[in-house]
Amino acid sequence: MSHLLPPEVAAFVADAARLPLAALQDIRHATAVAVSSGAYDLKAVPKLDAARFSALDKLVRDAFLPRAEELRTSRPGGALSSAIGRTTMTAQAVWKRDRLTPEQYAMLTDAFPPHGVTVPPR
Repeated sequence: MSHLLPPEVAAFVADAARLPLAALQDIRHATAVAVSSGAYDLKAVPKLDAARFSALDKLVRDAFLPRAEELRTSRPGGALSSAIGRTTMTAQAVWKRDRLTPEQYAMLTDAFPPHGVTVPPR
């Protein structure tokens, strides 16, 4: 299934999975604040067909697997699932960026670049 994944999506996921715990926590917090204030619209996350979503989900989960214990220990019930979820949603935006307005793309990806993760230009 990895042949379904664009290289820029795979690169984004690899970079995101290497972020330090503090960066992942910052991204989680920034997203939660943005969602609660209405600045982040979860409905803007582009959908993928089942095969592509499955390939992306496997890639993200496999990328975070070596850190599962670290993330579970740091925040039981939250850090691992948050890292997987936020990375997956942002990867969907990277993958389907041509379907997003510049504002939507920025909203969906802006939490990662301050922590050194490059997202491709829209």
